[in-house]
Amino acid sequence: MAAFDKQETTYKPVFEAFEQQPWSQFSRSRNFAAAGRPAPAKGRPVTMSVVLKDQLTISSWLLLGASAQCGLIGLFGARLWTLGLPVLVLGSRLIKTVLQTTGVIRNPFLDGIIRGRTTCHFPDADGEYKGPASNKSMAVLLISVRSNHPMGIAAPGMKELGETFNACVKWLEEDSHERGFLGMTSWINCSDRTANNELLNIGYFRSVEDIHALAHEAIHRAGWKWWNESKANLDHLTLTHEIFAVDEGSWENVFVNSAPTHLGTTVVKGDDGKWRSPLIYTSPAHRSSANRMRRTQTEAQKKRQDESDALTGEAY
Repeated sequence: MAAFDKQETTYKPVFEAFEQQPWSQFSRSRNFAAAGRPAPAKGRPVTMSVVLKDQLTISSWLLLGASAQCGLIGLFGARLWTLGLPVLVLGSRLIKTVLQTTGVIRNPFLDGIIRGRTTCHFPDADGEYKGPASNKSMAVLLISVRSNHPMGIAAPGMKELGETFNACVKWLEEDSHERGFLGMTSWINCSDRTANNELLNIGYFRSVEDIHALAHEAIHRAGWKWWNESKANLDHLTLTHEIFAVDEGSWENVFVNSAPTHLGTTVVKGDDGKWRSPLIYTSPAHRSSANRMRRTQTEAQKKRQDESDALTGEAY
């Protein structure tokens, strides 16, 4: 690892420094708002839309739509518009998809995509992106909730849990630099059930102590107390958390044709008061996973790497 530690290469960041602190992906998806921060997006929060869709199976949503059409026909009769409306809407969406696919109109799914390969490298306090890869230690919190109740998110206790967790993240966002909060993303487990799935939040922190400081903050203690007083009636709720302490030189990532995601959504504050993303364009120093983790390869490992590169055309 010593050879990598001596590197003083300067890397090219994907984004210029932000004068205004960006929201974490978690907070942005919930339309959080505060003075001096980016304005929330208009419309329904993204998380709400995704979680609502997950409450019912596909067949239940189809039956709900069919029932709505039956209701329209019952009220207005089997008129052309009551029968043709769903066909018209579906047809317009199909045409839109074809136009996006052929490049006639903009494909919104490409918004924010960064072409090529990027990785994460945290800037120094002076805003410089330099030094060996995997250059900072961090702590990662995985915390999840799942309702095992027929009412899903409307089950007893879910509202209180959501309010408590949102309040905790708002507290972190209020002074994220001092509180060691780097960012957070949200995910739905798609490998277990067809509906009413586990909601996972992944938080990135400067250290485990920053996570523990949150746990012992008054706003979390209040939620903790409520849970312990109510848990006898909350057997239908699943709560989990995992914490990983990650030393520098012990993590790596690569993103190909990707919008900022995972660790790439985090930001740090420099001595100049500006906020910076860790995303950089990959360089020869990041040509392989071993390089990005500052691993010194044996001759056999180097040979294996070269064989893979020759076969695939590019190191991963």
